[in-house]
Order: sequence, then C-alpha cells, then structure tokens
Amino acid sequence: MDPVTHVAAGVLIGQAAKDRFPAGRALVPLAAFAAWMPDLDNIVTFFGPEAYMRYHRGLTHSLLGCALLAWLLALVAHRLWREAGAGRFFILFYICALSHLFLDCITSYGTGLFLPFSDMRVSFPSVYIIDPVYTLALVGLAVAGVVRPGARKGLAVAGLAVMLAWPALGFGVGHYVAGRAGTLLAAQGQDVKAIHAQPDAFAPLWWKIVADEGDEYVLTGMDLSSPGTLLPERRYRKAAPAELEALGQAAPVFAQYVWFTDFPVISTATSPEGTTLTFQDLRFMAVNPLVAKVRGTAVPFTLTAYLDSAGRLMRVLYSQLGNGEVILPRPEAAQAAILWPVGGN
Repeated sequence: MDPVTHVAAGVLIGQAAKDRFPAGRALVPLAAFAAWMPDLDNIVTFFGPEAYMRYHRGLTHSLLGCALLAWLLALVAHRLWREAGAGRFFILFYICALSHLFLDCITSYGTGLFLPFSDMRVSFPSVYIIDPVYTLALVGLAVAGVVRPGARKGLAVAGLAVMLAWPALGFGVGHYVAGRAGTLLAAQGQDVKAIHAQPDAFAPLWWKIVADEGDEYVLTGMDLSSPGTLLPERRYRKAAPAELEALGQAAPVFAQYVWFTDFPVISTATSPEGTTLTFQDLRFMAVNPLVAKVRGTAVPFTLTAYLDSAGRLMRVLYSQLGNGEVILPRPEAAQAAILWPVGGN
C-alpha cells in the first residue's frame, strides 16, 4: 500500500489512543512514523533488483521485525515521557506497525509475515495497491480529528472501522467475482483448472481474473456494472520454473524471480542475431483501460533476457517501474551455451 495510507492509519491509531498517554504533541507523529517504519527496508533498492525482490517487504515487514522496530521506538518515546512506561509505548507502536502489515497483506504483492522462520509471502488480495477512495476516507477522517479535537477519538475509531471494513468488502466481492468468472468461462467451454480474482484499479468495481489452463494463463477481468460479461481475453504461455532456473545459472536474478512471482509468463522474439525472452508476472498487469492510459504498456518487475544465436545469455534488462537496469551475466556463465527452450516447444 502507498505511504499516505500507512501514515493515515498511524495518525488514526495515535488519535484513538492519545487520551491514554501523557499530553504531548509528538505522540501522533510518532504513531504515524511507527505505521510507516516497516518501509525502511526500501533502502535495499540501492543494492539491485535481486535484493529488492528478496528483501523489500521482508524482515521489517514480519511480525518479529515489527516488534523489534516498535520496541526501539518505544525506548525513544520513553526517554521523552517518563510518565508512560516503555511497555505501553511498545503496545501502541506495535499496533501501528501491524497496521502496516495488514495494509500490505490486503494487496496482491505479498508480505513476509513469518520471517526469519519462513519466507512465504502472505497476501489476501482485496484492495488495489493504490485505492483513492480508501486512502481519501482515512485521510479525511484523520484530518477531521485534527480540526475537531472534541470529536477526535470518535472520528479516529470510525476511520479504523473503515480501514477494516473496506478490505472485508473487497474480500467478499472477490470471492463472488471468482465464482462468477468460473461460471462464465465454463459456459464458453473453457477447461479451467483454477481461477484467481484480484482487485484492479477502482476495485471493488473492477477485478482482474487469472484463469489457469495448464500450459497457459488467460488474463481477463470483470466490471461489476456488467457482471454478465468478461473483458476481452489475453493468453500467455506460462514460464516454467526450469526455464528460469536455467537462466539463473548465468544471472541469479532469474532464480530469484521463481520465488518472487505468482503467475510468471514468457514471450519470445527471434531474429538472426538471437532470441529475446521477456518474463512478466500477471499480478502486476492491469485490465482497467485507465491504467493503460496512465502507465502505458510498461509492466512492473519485467525481466528481459537477450541470447545470441548460439543460445548464450549476453545481457539482462530488469525493469521495476519503467526504468531499465542492465544486468550482465556471470563471465564464466556467459561462455556456456544455454539450451532454449529447456523443456522443448
């Protein structure tokens, strides 16, 4: 979720709890910081794409990592207000940090809640990564609490109720959309093994649907103003883990991609000079046409491999948010031929 929503959640929690702490103007800002602070791990952006995929939303986004961060912040707050024990501050700041985990888990990106004990990424997709209705509702109630201090606690509690209720609504609608999409696809005679519904821009009205058909994914969507029809289909060949792992022998970023992605797909282009392989994850694609107008055709977290005519990996282009970063393969691996495709075509 975006930083504004995280900060708004922290402000609401701080406003709701303010009467339980000594008077001080810094309490609510500290609560806002506590709600944002798991994103301190954004520093890994400077260490390359592998580090970002592996460590962002990693340890600082875990239950244990948030506890450690909250305790450190509680010690600082206790130095400012001796009247309140560090334990009470810890509880407040940990709740704020947990709000960050909650807001990240309700998006499709996934969060490493159980690190360092498990690297499983937890996700309950019910809110789009940027939801202006949701964010503005939380910000509006937080600002109202500042403008009307007498009603601050009631407004803050209302804001926290919205913070929980909106994703709950989206979660329920998502289950309905998945079931409805399954019915529509079955009526078309399509053999679907699994259906995944994820919020798209302006959810819960717009939904992205990923249908698993074995060797292919079908990407479509549903606009709930017309629940009897699906959006035009786009078909993609699945990227086999073996294909990515083979490339990972020359450039480890591909092996990392296996763990990071949920619905990896591949497209190929050949020329006399060699082959271009483009890997993307359908969870970062959108079906709402407005997104295409704003973002264009760029898809976050795209990996492009350039192979010469002998099948050797020559370079990799990694695009996280539209900005390309060239990655060179390991020198010794670049001399070794990589058979493509691994599993045959």
